[in-house]
Amino acid sequence: MDMDVSQYKELFINEAQEHLEALNQAMVELEKDPGNPDVLTEIFRSAHTLKGMSATMGFDQLTELTHEMENVLDGLRSGDIEASTEIVDLLFGCLDLLGSIVAAIAEESGRTVDTQPVIQALREAYGGGKPPYEVAVRREGPVGALRPTITRGEKEEEGTAPEEKKAETPAGKEREVRLRVTLDRDCALKSVRVFMVFKKLSRVGKITGSQPSMEDLEDEKFERSFDVSLITTESEDSLRRDLMTIAEVSDVEFLAVGEEVAPVVMEGETREGPEAAAPGSGTEFDRPGVGAPVRTQSVRVNIARLDNLMNLIGELVINRTRLQEIASSYNIPELKEALAQTARLTADLQDEVMKTRMVPVDHVFNRFPRMVRDLAKSRGKEIDFTMEGRDIELDRTILDEISDPLMHLLRNAVDHGIDSPEEREARGKPRRGSIRLAARRDRNYVSIEVTDDGQGVDERKVYEAAVRAGLVSPEEKKSLSDEELLRLLTTPGFSTAQEVSGISGRGVGLDVVRSKVESLGGMLVMQTSKGEGTTFAMKLPLTLAIIQALLVKVQGETYAIPLGTVSETAVISSHEIRYVSNQEVIFLRNETLPLLRLASCLGLPEDDGRGTFPVVVVEVSPRTVAIAVDELLGQQEIVITSLDRFLKGIRGFGGATILGTGEVALILDIPSLIS
Repeated sequence: MDMDVSQYKELFINEAQEHLEALNQAMVELEKDPGNPDVLTEIFRSAHTLKGMSATMGFDQLTELTHEMENVLDGLRSGDIEASTEIVDLLFGCLDLLGSIVAAIAEESGRTVDTQPVIQALREAYGGGKPPYEVAVRREGPVGALRPTITRGEKEEEGTAPEEKKAETPAGKEREVRLRVTLDRDCALKSVRVFMVFKKLSRVGKITGSQPSMEDLEDEKFERSFDVSLITTESEDSLRRDLMTIAEVSDVEFLAVGEEVAPVVMEGETREGPEAAAPGSGTEFDRPGVGAPVRTQSVRVNIARLDNLMNLIGELVINRTRLQEIASSYNIPELKEALAQTARLTADLQDEVMKTRMVPVDHVFNRFPRMVRDLAKSRGKEIDFTMEGRDIELDRTILDEISDPLMHLLRNAVDHGIDSPEEREARGKPRRGSIRLAARRDRNYVSIEVTDDGQGVDERKVYEAAVRAGLVSPEEKKSLSDEELLRLLTTPGFSTAQEVSGISGRGVGLDVVRSKVESLGGMLVMQTSKGEGTTFAMKLPLTLAIIQALLVKVQGETYAIPLGTVSETAVISSHEIRYVSNQEVIFLRNETLPLLRLASCLGLPEDDGRGTFPVVVVEVSPRTVAIAVDELLGQQEIVITSLDRFLKGIRGFGGATILGTGEVALILDIPSLIS
C-alpha cells in the first residue's frame, strides 16, 4: 500500500499557502470582532486541516506548531482565553513562523526554523507547559485554563470527559471495521486523498482490503466513494475524527463493525454469491436511484506550460496574419474561405488561452489586510481597510508584477496619508481612518486604486522641496496640478528628507511604482485634495501577450499604437494648426489638443508640414493628445515581444512585434511619449 510522499509535496505546499492566507485574513477579522464564532470556527478548521496535512506528509515541525496553536484557538472558542491584543499578536507570529517553515520546505535548502520560543509562548497562553503529544488533565480556573491534548495530536470534542479518551483507557479488543470514505464533489486530485486516508489508517490498524482495488484507486478509477476494511482497536469516533481532518474528505460512513465482518474484496479477488450485493460492493454511484457522477471540475497546471502555450498561440497569430497577407495577393475563393475559418478558430483558441491565464486580483489583494493591520499598529494609527472588485481578473504575468507597487502605495497611505487619531480628532474627523483598495474594469484596462481619507498631498510643501532639489525654479507658479504634483513625487530620489520635515512623504517609493506600471504598458494617475484624502490609480492592460493595435507609418517605418489608448483618428490640414505658449495645438470639436509630431519625437526627419495629414488622438488620463503621423495602416492583432534588457531603458517603446510581412515593428509606449 506504500506510496511515495514526495510526489505530493508541490500540492501540499500550494494548499498550505492557501490555508495560511485564509488564516491571516480570518485573524484580521477576528481582531475586529473578537467574539465572532463563525470566524473562530473558520480559523480552527483551517488550522486543523493544516495540521492533518502536515502529519500525513511527515512534516513534524508544522504538525507540532499547529497542534499548540490549536490549543490556544480552542481556548478562544470556549471563552477560556480572551482575544486580547497580545494573544492576536502571538497567533500572527505563529502564522508567520508557519509560513517560514512552508517556505523552507519549498526551497529544499535544509534551512531550519526555530519554533521553540513561539511554542513556549503558546503553551503559556493556554496555561500549558507539557511537551506536545502528551495528555494533560484540564485545570478549572481563570483565563488560560489548560485543555487536554491528545496522543497523535488529535483534538477532543467539546464536553468529552478525559477518562473517555483513548490515551486514558486500556487498548480495546481488535476487531474488523469496514468503512466508506466519500470525497468532495470538486476534489482536484483524488489519488492524493486516497493516499492520505490509507496512511492515516495504517497508523491505527492493519488494512485488509479495499473496494475498488488499490491500483484502481491510484488511477482514480472511482467516483467519490471507496471502501476500506481494516483490523483495529480504535473506536469509530476516533477513526472518523482522524479521517475528517484530511482536506476534501466530506464524509466517513461505517458499513460494519464487529469481529466477524465479511471482508471487503481484496486486490485481485472477485466476489461471488450473496455477498456480491452487499452495501460495500461498489461506490455509491453503482447503486440504482443515485444521480450520475460529477466529474473533476478543475485541474492544476504548471505555469510554465501556460507560458509555452501562450508563446505557441503568439506564433500561430503571426502565421495567420502572414497567410492573410498572402491570400490578399491572390484571388482564390477556396483559399479565402478556408483562411476565414482558420482565422475564426485561431481567434477562439486564443480567447480560451487568454481566459486560462486570467487570475482574480483577489490572489494579490489577500495578502494586504495583514500588512495594513501590522503597519497601522506599529505607527499607532487606527485604520479601517476595505477591498472591492476582488473578482476582477488580470493576466497572471501582470498580477505577479503589481504586488510590489501596491505594497508601496498602501504603505504610503498608512504611513503618510492617514494622520494620527489625535490629529484627525483635532480636524473634526473620526479617529479611525479608512483606506480602500479597489479594482474595476475601465475599457481595455483594469484600474486598481488605493484611496485614503487622510491629509492629502500638500502642494506648497512639495513645491518648496522641488525648488530645493532644483526641479522647478522659484519664479515658476506655486499652484501645481495633480499631474504636476505626481510628476514631482515620482522623480527618482525626490527629497526623501520630506519625511523628517513633516511633509506628506508621498514620494517614497513612488518612482518605483510609476516605472513598474509604465513598463507594463499602464499609467499611474493621482487625485488629491488637501485635508480630504488622496487616490492613486494604476491603469493596467488586461494582458501583456496579444493586443489590438493601430498600425501607423512615419518616414517609411511602421509603428504600433496599443488600441486601448486610442480614442479616435482624424485628418487635419496644416493651416488648422495654432500655437499656444509655443506649443502646436489643433482644435477638434471645440476641444484644444496639444499636437505631438511622432517623427520629431523619434528623431526622424520631418516633412515640410504642408497639406493634410492624419492624427491619432490618444487619451492617457487626464491628458488627451493628438499624434501626427504620415499614414494610417489600419487595426491589427499583434503579439508583443519584450525588448532586450539593453534596450529597455529607451523611453517611448513598449516592445516589438512581427508583422504579417515578416517585418519587425516597434510598439509605442504612449504614456512615456506624452509625459
